[in-house]
Amino acid sequence: MTRFWLLLCLLLPTTAFSYEFPPDRTIRDADKELGWMVAPLPGCVEGIGCALPIAGLISNFYKSTDLVLIKTLAKGDIEATVVQLQKFPIIDEKLFFKVLYYDWDISLLNYDRGIHSGKNDYYQTFENTNNSTINLQSQFYNQHLEIQIGYSTGEAKISKIFDNDENQFSNIQSPSRTWIDHTIGTQIDLTDNHLEPREGIRFELLHNATNYGLSELSDYDVNSLNLTTYIPFLGSDTLLINAFQSRSYISEYGLTEKNTLSNKFGLGCDLEIQEEVCREVEKRRTNYWLERNRFGKASGLGGINRMRAYSQGRFYAGNSSNYVLEYRHNFSEKQTPINWIIMGGVRTVLQASFFYELGSVSDEISKLHTNMRTSFGVGFRAIISGLIYRFDLAKGDDGIVPTLFINYPLSLGTLGS
Repeated sequence: MTRFWLLLCLLLPTTAFSYEFPPDRTIRDADKELGWMVAPLPGCVEGIGCALPIAGLISNFYKSTDLVLIKTLAKGDIEATVVQLQKFPIIDEKLFFKVLYYDWDISLLNYDRGIHSGKNDYYQTFENTNNSTINLQSQFYNQHLEIQIGYSTGEAKISKIFDNDENQFSNIQSPSRTWIDHTIGTQIDLTDNHLEPREGIRFELLHNATNYGLSELSDYDVNSLNLTTYIPFLGSDTLLINAFQSRSYISEYGLTEKNTLSNKFGLGCDLEIQEEVCREVEKRRTNYWLERNRFGKASGLGGINRMRAYSQGRFYAGNSSNYVLEYRHNFSEKQTPINWIIMGGVRTVLQASFFYELGSVSDEISKLHTNMRTSFGVGFRAIISGLIYRFDLAKGDDGIVPTLFINYPLSLGTLGS
């Protein structure tokens, strides 16, 4: 399966279509135009919920620099503060600086590990998470080659735990955890346009090392590979083929003895009225950390980026893979100036998409493609001065799921941004 999709991504552009490879690089003037938006920006992510924050987005306000400010003003599924400064030039067109800070209160559905988890095989946590990230990006040869290094620190604190029948348990052991992430990645971008590619190949490789502040938790590394082919189709449309692989490796083991781990991450069920129900959630939480300590956790599937018909991070294990076929129909490419009170810039693309996804996770690589989940659906995108707004509607085994978010799916961290 993996070899088939990789060969498809690499060979199809040169065999099925006759166009110059690599294609000539184009940069549209509109991609560098000043754009802005100050308005409510609704967002919905399956498994987390919806929010209606006030967003301030400014693109290309200093050369290629973008600034994002997001703040939720009313209580909802998500309460968030986000500040991001992106592509601030340190050395003109060569070295860029990015900083990101977020603090949010969210509810997460924590599903059982593996590809076989059912729709109701989860417990729910309410937690506060904050993270600070600094990235340096170097770009060469008209953005055909990019190298990135990053450092981030984060903390998460659980305030409540529920089962799938909304029974609450509050005697949480070890509710807090901290971590440090080191990342290094590269991107080879042989496409015609960095922001809105229509033809060519893009290859991304990202290494992430996570170190926890608790000796009870394993530290692990994750290597992820993302290969995307863009094929011009029926005039201005694009056929996209994507292959994604992620592998995790334990660098330092934490606790792997079940009873000891249960004492550390238990729920104090002997103090709960519904002790039997509490024990079931405690078992799920213990197994989550036990298997994570043994095998690590590769990039999960489900949510805004891959397998869009499922909850955020629904499927996870020590290894993951995902394959996507997406048709993008560009029904408007007219460069339309927008100068509204709440939004301004140059609209360059209105786009509809139709996609089909295959995904699998497993702790054993040999069993990675034994069982596959599917997701398919439609989407709508608008690009205004380099800012991408999208709405996807996907169907999978659990039903139909809407996603309202910014940026294209199928990215690999912040590579290519």
